[in-house]
Amino acid sequence: MPLGPELRLTGRLAEGPFGLELHSGGGVWELDAGRRVRRLIGCEVEVCGRRAGFNELICDQIWPAGQSRPPRSKFNIELLLASSVVGYGLIAFLLGLVGRLG
Repeated sequence: MPLGPELRLTGRLAEGPFGLELHSGGGVWELDAGRRVRRLIGCEVEVCGRRAGFNELICDQIWPAGQSRPPRSKFNIELLLASSVVGYGLIAFLLGLVGRLG
């Protein structure tokens, strides 16, 4: 299912039967978020993410409400993994080429 546009919501973070939930404006959003945000359970938070499905939100960032939005991390794990696979393939290719010539 395609992701919707970026949403920014404010509400109370809670633990639900299927994981983290954001209770916001009378609605409940199921959050797809990392483990580090569990320390904010029971607190008012702000969430930026993309809607997926009826009430699921794939989170980009979660932070305590009333604070400024934290800067985005410049570390991209997907790019690191892709680069390592490409690098490994290139090294294997070169070693195979050297083995055939030698």
